[in-house]
Amino acid sequence: MTNETPQLPDVIQRFLAIEPGSTSHAGTLMACMIGVLAACAWMLGGFSMMISAGIAVSLMLFLTPMISPEILMKMLRANPLRPKDYPAIHEMMHLLCERAGLDHTPKLFILPGKGVNAITTGTDAQTTIAISSDALLDLSPRQMRAILAHEIAHAWHGDTRILLMTDVLYRATWTIALFGLAIFIFGDFNPPAWMVVLFGAVPTISFLLQRAVIRDREFAADHGASDLLNGPEDMIDALLHIDQINRRRLGLIPYRSTQPPTLLDTHPSVTARIKALRALKPGTWQKFFENRRMPGQ
Repeated sequence: MTNETPQLPDVIQRFLAIEPGSTSHAGTLMACMIGVLAACAWMLGGFSMMISAGIAVSLMLFLTPMISPEILMKMLRANPLRPKDYPAIHEMMHLLCERAGLDHTPKLFILPGKGVNAITTGTDAQTTIAISSDALLDLSPRQMRAILAHEIAHAWHGDTRILLMTDVLYRATWTIALFGLAIFIFGDFNPPAWMVVLFGAVPTISFLLQRAVIRDREFAADHGASDLLNGPEDMIDALLHIDQINRRRLGLIPYRSTQPPTLLDTHPSVTARIKALRALKPGTWQKFFENRRMPGQ
């Protein structure tokens, strides 16, 4: 199985963030998730059910705490990346954060395990970036700086909040669809066949939209990294090098065959990401941060 989906029209691939578009459209994708949820609620109980679903989602967003970065780092068996052991990386982080205008410098951790990987979690002063041990060993300073810039762009965009919102929308849609199917099967209601099929399909539709939001944020973070680095060359070099390392180290099965289908993946293909970076016009770098406010400001 390959990581390409050539059977989908180009416009669909761009909408689902399989291929890069001209701009980020995470808001449109999230609006579609809300629309799917609202349609399910309306078919199940009319306008009152739509209102109830909206209230439930709002309460979930308000009450659902974002997982603590400290707890997540313990679950991942990650250790702090101490400044005295890696002073150059901490200096890169400080300079990039200053350039991006972040109020807080993220905490750094080392992830165990094979493969080059990095994650960003938490918000504001609790923002934490974890880098795999293979990244520390195998990336050049410029490649490491590119990875840090990518993760800082995630923090600047508030992507952890966005992913929390999409997760709540997906879970709410799944709950309403399951409730509807239970009523159809065990209740007295005799719905048309198309409604049963629709309620069976909407969790998958919402899941695919959620994955598309995540891929869209990856394209946006690559764009942000390019702006921070005053050009896409270092990010392209890092992506190519990381792909080679991961192909070599992630198991005995050929790397590409171990990847999920693109529609289910959380990251666009390396080819698509490089295509998007090369499409950035010279002279427009840094505009992403200069012309936008941070979320919440």
